[in-house]
Amino acid sequence: MIFLRNVWRAPARSLMTALGIAAGVGLFVAISAITIDLHEQIAGVANAYTLEVVVYEKRSTSPLSSRIGAAQMAELRSRYGAAVSPMAIGTVNERWNAYALVIGVPAEFARRTPLVAGEHYREGSDDVLLGELAAQKLGIAPGQTVRIDGRELPVRGIFRSGSRMLDGGMMTHIGQAQRMLTREGAEPQFTLALLRAPDAGAAAELIRDIGQRFPTLRAIPGTEFAGSLRLMKVVDAFITTISVVALVGTGLVVTNTLLMAIAERTREIGILMTVGWTPWLVLRMLLAESLVLCTAGAVLGNGFALLLLRVVNGLESVGFGWIPVRYPLSLAAMSLVMALAIALVALLWPAVVVFRMQPLTALRHE
Repeated sequence: MIFLRNVWRAPARSLMTALGIAAGVGLFVAISAITIDLHEQIAGVANAYTLEVVVYEKRSTSPLSSRIGAAQMAELRSRYGAAVSPMAIGTVNERWNAYALVIGVPAEFARRTPLVAGEHYREGSDDVLLGELAAQKLGIAPGQTVRIDGRELPVRGIFRSGSRMLDGGMMTHIGQAQRMLTREGAEPQFTLALLRAPDAGAAAELIRDIGQRFPTLRAIPGTEFAGSLRLMKVVDAFITTISVVALVGTGLVVTNTLLMAIAERTREIGILMTVGWTPWLVLRMLLAESLVLCTAGAVLGNGFALLLLRVVNGLESVGFGWIPVRYPLSLAAMSLVMALAIALVALLWPAVVVFRMQPLTALRHE
C-alpha cells in the first residue's frame, strides 16, 4: 500500500486536489441532474396530457416563445374544432416567486388535470387553480386568495400534474392569463395550441395538413416538444461545455499534483529504478495515487452536487419547485467514470517525465 502512504505524505496538497476534483465533478453532476430532470418533466407532461401535436409560430425560436394571434387561433378552431386546445403560457414576477408560472387553458382542458383539493374553475371566472408546490409554499387552501398581477384571485382548487414546473405555478382560463401576460396596450396573444389525435397516423396527417394550410405555423409531434425548446438546446450545449471544462480543469489539477510528487521524490524514484523498478512500475504507483485522489474527489463531488441542488432549489430568485433535489444512481456512476477518466488523462504528462528520467541523474537529485 505504498501509494496510500505517498498520498498522505502531503495531506494538505492531496486534500486540495480532491476538493478541486470535487468542485468539477459536483458542478457536472448538478447541471446534468437539472438537465435530465427537465427533460423528464416535460416528457411527463406531454405523456400525461396526450399532446399528440403541438402547433406554434414558425419563426419563433421555441414553442414557449411563440405568439399566435386571435384570428389565426380562430381559424385553427374553425377547422379542427374541439381537438384544438389553445394555451397562453408565461411567467410573472411576484414577491412569492420571481418566475411565477401562469398557464391559461380552456376549462375543459383544465378538468383533465387531477386535483388534490377543491374543484375546477368555471370558464370566464376569476378563479384559479394553484399548483400543489405553490400552495404548500404559500400555505393556501381552496377558498382562500392568492395575489397575482396586483389582484387577489380566489383559489378554486389545488392541482397536481406530476411535474414540479407546473405544480409550482397556477392555472386559469385563457382570457385572464392573457391579461396577466400581455403588456398594456398590446393585443392579447396565444402561446401555442395542442391538437389531440386518436392515433399516430392521424397525428401525422394533422401535421401535414397544418403545414399546407398554415404557412406561418409549425406543427410537431408532442414527443418532440422537449427537443424543440430553445432552453433545452441551450442547457444541453451548456452541459457539454461544462463536461469538457471539468475534465480538462480537474485533469490539470491532478497532473500538477503528480508532477509535484515526482519532483519531490525524484531521488526516491531513482533508487527504485536502480533496484529493478521499471518506468511502468513507477507509473502504476502514480496511477494508484491518481485513482485514490479522483475517487475521493468523485465521492465528495456527489455530496457537493446534492447540497448545491438543495440550495438552488430554495432560492426564490430562480423560482421554486422545478430544481431537483436528487438524481439517479446512473448519474453518480457516470461521475465516477468521469473521475477515472481524469485519473488516466492526468497521467500522460507525468508518464513522459518518468520515461525520460535517468536513474543515475535521479540519484544525484537534491
